[in-house]
Amino acid sequence: MLRLLIRRAGAYVVDIVLLFAVLFPIGQLLRFVIGWPSASATGLEIWLVSALNFSLPTWIYFALSDSSAHGATAGKRWIGLRVSRVAGGSVGKARALARTAVKLLPWETTHLSAFALLGVEPWQFIGLTIANGLIVFYILVAACTGGRRSVHDFVAATEVCPVRSESES
Repeated sequence: MLRLLIRRAGAYVVDIVLLFAVLFPIGQLLRFVIGWPSASATGLEIWLVSALNFSLPTWIYFALSDSSAHGATAGKRWIGLRVSRVAGGSVGKARALARTAVKLLPWETTHLSAFALLGVEPWQFIGLTIANGLIVFYILVAACTGGRRSVHDFVAATEVCPVRSESES
């Protein structure tokens, strides 16, 4: 029952590692070429660079992957999972974007709190606490559904299922 949850978590880790492996060097190259953010950058400037370099490409990656013909990111495909509508069928772009927005809410809350609110006590602490609470809540919801659905799946009316091989069809 929890095997699917572990597979989902593994797929997510694969995706994040792949994204970081691609986006971090690009960000460092841009920083070297254009010099932004500078060593004296404010927390808000660091957050903006993070949003442009990591968040935006990550949102695009998850939304386009989930709405693709495969219904899966590279990590899900590698682990043999796909996202589909609960009622059956593929996930459209709007549904995939809603799913991505809710899925990445803890991540975005962490970035906002850690960078944009740097030094703004107690808001930085409150934001990070909320982000961690969301993560725990998402995992608990996914565990209660055997890994098929988490909060973002309920919002978008989607579920994650193992890919059936041609021999199983």
